[in-house]
Amino acid sequence: MVGKPHSKLPDLGTTIFTEMTALANRHGALNLAQGFPDLPPPEGLVESAVRALRGGVHQYAPMAGRPDLRKWICGHHQARHGHSYSVDDECTIGAGASSLLFAAIQALVHPGDTVVVQSPAYDLYGPAVQLAGGQLREVPLLDAAGQWDLDALLEACTPQVRMVILNTPQNPTGTVCPPGFLDSLAEHLQGTDTLVLSDEVYGPIVHDGRPEVSLAACQGLRDRGLAFGSFGKLLQATGWKIGWAVGPAALTAELRKVHQYDVFSTGAPLQAALAEFLPTAAGQQHLEGLASMYQAKRDRLLAGLAGTGWQYTPAEGGFFQVLDARNLIDGDDGHWAREWTRTHGIATIPISAFCTPPTPQVRLCFAKEDNTLDAAIERLRHIARDHAR
Repeated sequence: MVGKPHSKLPDLGTTIFTEMTALANRHGALNLAQGFPDLPPPEGLVESAVRALRGGVHQYAPMAGRPDLRKWICGHHQARHGHSYSVDDECTIGAGASSLLFAAIQALVHPGDTVVVQSPAYDLYGPAVQLAGGQLREVPLLDAAGQWDLDALLEACTPQVRMVILNTPQNPTGTVCPPGFLDSLAEHLQGTDTLVLSDEVYGPIVHDGRPEVSLAACQGLRDRGLAFGSFGKLLQATGWKIGWAVGPAALTAELRKVHQYDVFSTGAPLQAALAEFLPTAAGQQHLEGLASMYQAKRDRLLAGLAGTGWQYTPAEGGFFQVLDARNLIDGDDGHWAREWTRTHGIATIPISAFCTPPTPQVRLCFAKEDNTLDAAIERLRHIARDHAR
């Protein structure tokens, strides 16, 4: 009989996203847990995909991604962030940003290395660091005033730290890296070999007139870091799983060493569709309209919850909103998130899945059609009434 496998992730089970989506499906609940839009992709993008499929684009794309799509990515960073990356040596396309983040961590983190992550954090980072043999050092993302905690991050970043992982707009909190934060980190890291990964999959989706923040725009960090983006998030096509990483040639070369034996190549006809659609006027109009579209959806959601027991700070970016339930429940937000999926027909993500919050909180995705948001508002108001104190 084959012996029990010696797990490399003994404490890890099914992700909370998979669990809550399955629970939502089982109970016919609105799924505001998993971060996928129910909005259609731009019609022109779909038409480009059909043309690629009918045009015979069915074989492997290049390992690093289609050159014309990499050219668009590099132009995107030049236009928005003022830095020109090399199409050949500094840009890689993969199966979503998550695959490239994972590959970068495996390529660059060695056994015993310390990796600093702000908490609460997207749940990929920790297991990826553990698989690489690294040691995760978590620091609080926010200070007591709800602002990004620069002091906590800098204190954790000793010269021995191998890597820092940033995420802006941030998942799950919906906060955005404040002006000057990256410059302060860059100054602190001078004279060290510390690397920086910047997860920017919600990049241009920033609200209330805030500037878009990118490692690519920070001269003091971009030579020691990789920035990651996602077409799925920006084009309402998360199932396409196409993302990118940009960074210095030396780091890109190490990333590709893992990428070529993991994903190697992804979605050739979908890459062709993206390369055709994005440079068009319709493609640019879509990207330019993302922030205002999602801000309007955030505002619709929060206006619908005004006057209820839910508390909140409006999301600064991305398409997730955290709701504070301290006026409604005590204790375990995980229990109530599951219970509300069964009894009130709405699935959310408990923030305790990412960290131990000081108060019970849930995260929900507002990248939804207005009728979905309106139905969600009604169910959230029912919860507030049922738990009114």
